[in-house]
Amino acid sequence: FPVTIISARASIKQTLSWYTYLRKPGHLSSKPDLASLIKPQIEILNATLHKLDSNLIKIAAFGLVSRGKSAVLNSLLGEKILETGPLNGVTQWPRSLRWQSGTKVCVELIDTPGLDEINGEVRGEMARTVAQQADLILFVVSGDITRTEYQALLELRQAQKPLILVFNKIDLYPDTDKSTIYHNLQVLGAATGDQESDPLLPDEIVMVSAEPAPMEVRVEYADGRISYEWETPKPQVQELKQTILNILNREGRSLLALNALVQAKESEAIIAEKTLYFRQQEAEALIWRFCKYKDLAIALNPFSFLMRSTVIVTGK
Repeated sequence: FPVTIISARASIKQTLSWYTYLRKPGHLSSKPDLASLIKPQIEILNATLHKLDSNLIKIAAFGLVSRGKSAVLNSLLGEKILETGPLNGVTQWPRSLRWQSGTKVCVELIDTPGLDEINGEVRGEMARTVAQQADLILFVVSGDITRTEYQALLELRQAQKPLILVFNKIDLYPDTDKSTIYHNLQVLGAATGDQESDPLLPDEIVMVSAEPAPMEVRVEYADGRISYEWETPKPQVQELKQTILNILNREGRSLLALNALVQAKESEAIIAEKTLYFRQQEAEALIWRFCKYKDLAIALNPFSFLMRSTVIVTGK
C-alpha cells in the first residue's frame, strides 16, 4: 500500500510541477486563456493531492428521489443532520459531512440530489463529477429496480469504483417479498458487470431501514387498561456500517491511491488535449495575421505594384 500511495502522490506532483513551470515568465503568465482552460483540472489535481495527504476516503450516496439517501447517511452519522422529507428534491446540491468511522482513514460522506430530478441536468452533471471523485459508491434503492435506476447503475459502474447496493425501507416489506427483491437485485446487479453470469457478492447488497415508519404498539397497564401508541423503531443500518468498515479496513488506502492515479491520468490527458487545442488555435490565428499583413504590405507598396505592372506589360 505505501508504494501505491507514494506513486500516486509523485504522479500528481509531477503534473502540478509542469503547470508551475508553465507559469514562469514568457509561458502561461502571458497566456491567460490557456490558464483558464486548464484551471479546472489543476483544481482537481490539488484536491486529489489533498485527499492523499489527509488520508481522506470519500463515500458518495446516489439514487433516485425518495429512496432515502439522506436518511441512510444520517443513520450512519448517528444523528439527523441532512434534511429528509416526503417531497421530491429535498437535497438540491451535493453536501459533504465527516463521519467518525473509527477507522485509520478519514471518511467523508457525500449526499447527492436525486438522479431523476425534473430539469435536473445540472444536478446530474454534478452527480457524475462526485462519482469520479468518490472512492466508494452507495446506490440506494427501495424495492425492485426501475429502468431509470438500472441505467443510472450502469453509468455508475463505468466509474470502476466499489459499489454497494443499499436496499432501503425493508420494514415496508414482508420477508417473502424481501427475499424475492434481494434475488432480483443480485441478477440485475450482475448484468451491470463485465460477466453477466456472476451475481453480486453478499456484501455488495445490504438491506437497511434507515428511517423506519412508526408502528402502532399495544400497551397493557397494571390496572388492566389497554391503549395503543405509535412508536418509531430504531434505524437498522448496522450491517451496512459493518460492510463499509470491512471495505475500508481491508482496502481503504488502496482505493484511495488507485482513485488518485486514475484522477491524475484523466487530468493529464485533458490538460494535454486543451493545451494542444489552444496551441493550434494560436498557430492558426498567427498564420491568418501573417497572411493579412502580407497582403496589406503588397497593396501599400507602390514599388512592388509598379514592378508587377512592368512585368505584365513587358512580359518580363
